[in-house]
Amino acid sequence: MLPLSLILNMNKRLLPLFALTLTILAVGCRNQPKSSADAHIQVVMKKYTIEPAVIHVKANQTTELEVSTADVQHGFDVPDLKIKEPVRSGQPAIVTLKNPPKGEYKVVCGIICGPHHDDMEAKLVVE
Repeated sequence: MLPLSLILNMNKRLLPLFALTLTILAVGCRNQPKSSADAHIQVVMKKYTIEPAVIHVKANQTTELEVSTADVQHGFDVPDLKIKEPVRSGQPAIVTLKNPPKGEYKVVCGIICGPHHDDMEAKLVVE
């Protein structure tokens, strides 16, 4: 069995490390600010599709698209709305549509991702 003085000494050296660990956890777990968007839609890009293939949003509201990739880097591009957003693995991109004009818009992958890159298309429908 270890002497009490040795145990107390070890605890004094570990206390700052323990406090630092708790601080890191507290900062990392704090609440993220709530979005002011009226709607939130998840979009997944992967070789060689965009899901959902048709994204429906309302013209009179703010919509957040959370765009992620299931494999390699892609680009979420809506040329007619001048949206060009890179989407990296493990880092979803948030695309905010604020009162977009009504219409149908082509969504494409803006970063070459393989031999069927040109087949990656979806449609954004603003109603």
